[in-house]
Amino acid sequence: MADTQIMLTGNINQQSVGQLLANVTERVGAGSRSLLLAISTPGGEVYWGVTAYNFLRGLGIEVVTHNVGQVDSIGGAIYVAGDKRLCVSRGRFLVHSISWNYQAMGTIAVPEKQLRENLTQVERERDGLAAILADRTGRQIDDVRSDMTQTRILDSGEAMTYGLVHAIADDVFDPAQEIVNISG
Repeated sequence: MADTQIMLTGNINQQSVGQLLANVTERVGAGSRSLLLAISTPGGEVYWGVTAYNFLRGLGIEVVTHNVGQVDSIGGAIYVAGDKRLCVSRGRFLVHSISWNYQAMGTIAVPEKQLRENLTQVERERDGLAAILADRTGRQIDDVRSDMTQTRILDSGEAMTYGLVHAIADDVFDPAQEIVNISG
C-alpha cells in the first residue's frame, strides 16, 4: 500500500488542487515515497487539472490513482497521472470536449475578435488534454479528439479496454493508515 492516502472529491478548482499540492508536498517532504490518490469528480477547471497532472507526474514517487466513483472531464487528466491506475467495478469515466463559460448579468455582446480568441483557447486546451490522454492511454490523438467531440461515457471495463484503467479493484484504502480528505 501507499505511504500517503488522499481522497479527492468534488470540483477541480484552485481550492481543491491547492490543498492537494500542499498535502502531497508536505508528505513527500516528510519522506513519503508513494501516493494513493482516490478520486471521484465531476471535473472543473482545465488550468487546475493540468497543473495537478503535471505536479503528480513530476513528483518522482510512485503515484497510484483509483477511481472510486466517477471521473469526469478534466478529472481524467489527474487520473491518468497515475503510474498505476485502478477503478472500482462500478466506476465510470466521462470524456468530452472543452467548454467556455461566459459570466454575465443578462445578454452580453461579444465581438467576433473575442469569440475567435476564445475559440483558439478552447482548441488549445482541447488539444492539450487530448495529448495527455493519448500519451497516457496509448491511443491516437485524433481518436481521443474524436471521442471528446462525441462525448464518451465509459464503465470500468470499457475504460480498461480504452487504456485509462490498468486493473479493476474494489478494495481501495489501507484502513490502518490515515486518509486525507480533500473536497472541491
